[in-house]
Amino acid sequence: MEAFDKSKYTSQDHPLAINIGRVLREKAGKNLPRPVIALLERIIHQRDINDVLYRYGHLEGKDFLRALVGEFQLDIDWVHPERLPESGRCLFVSNHPLGGLDGISLAHMLAERYGDVRYIVSDLLYYLKPLQPVFLPVNNRQGTQARHQIEMLQQALQTDVPIGSFPAGSCSRIFDGKLQDRPWRKTFVSQAISSERDIVPLHFVGRNSRHFYWVWHLKNFLRMKFDPGQALLPDELFRARGSRYRVIVGEPIPWQSLLSDGRTPDDEAQRIRAISYQLREDYDKHHG
Repeated sequence: MEAFDKSKYTSQDHPLAINIGRVLREKAGKNLPRPVIALLERIIHQRDINDVLYRYGHLEGKDFLRALVGEFQLDIDWVHPERLPESGRCLFVSNHPLGGLDGISLAHMLAERYGDVRYIVSDLLYYLKPLQPVFLPVNNRQGTQARHQIEMLQQALQTDVPIGSFPAGSCSRIFDGKLQDRPWRKTFVSQAISSERDIVPLHFVGRNSRHFYWVWHLKNFLRMKFDPGQALLPDELFRARGSRYRVIVGEPIPWQSLLSDGRTPDDEAQRIRAISYQLREDYDKHHG
C-alpha cells in the first residue's frame, strides 16, 4: 500500500484548497506581499484546514458536517429538545459565542434532526466547497448583497428546509463587562414574516479562549478600527478539539405574533435576543 503523503494534501493547486492569497486578491482587487500572505496562512491554519478538506473532501453537506464533528471530537447535545418543532420549516436563531464550531455544531444538529439544513454565513466561508450545499452566503462587512446571494436566500426561505442564522453577524465579545453578542440585526424577523416561518430561539453554551478576548481588549485599548480577532477564529477552532457544548432550545415564536403589539422588526430582534440569553440564565440556575 502506498504510504500516506500529507504534503500532496496541502498543495494549493488542489481544487478544494483554501488559498488565502487568492481569496484576498478577489476581495481586495490587488496582491498582497508574499511575506504577508505567508503570515496569514499560518495565522488561519491554512495547512491544517486544507488537510481536513482533503481527507473528507469526498463528502459534502450534512455528511461533511458529521465528519467535522467527529474530527474535532465534539460532545454536543440539545437541552430541552422537546421544544423543537416537529416540522423544521422554521428560522433557528442563536447567539454566536465561538465564530466557527458553533455554526458547524448547530448546522450538524439541525441536519441530523430534520434531514437537511441551510445556514446563513459570511460569504468568506462559502469558499469551503464541501459545505456549499448547506451554506447561504451573505456579506456581513459592507452591508450590500450580490444578486445571486439574495436569490439563493429567497429560494431557500420558500422551501421546507430548516434555516439557521446568527443574527449578531459576528461572534460574541466582551461588552459591558460580560461575554455577549452585539445587538441582533432585524433581518431575520422580516425573513420570518415574509416566508411565514416560526422562529426558534436557541442559546449556544460555549466560549473562546482567554487569549481571544485579551486580543479584543488590546484592540479597544489601542483604538484599532479593524478587529484582529477575526483572524484568530481558525486558531480557536483547532484549540477547541474535544470540547463539550450544549444548545438550549426556547419555545417557538409564531411568525404571526411578530406583527402584533406595534413592535418594530428591530424591537422584535432585540426581544428575541433577550430570550436567548434568558435561556442561558435559566440553564445556569439549574446547572450551577
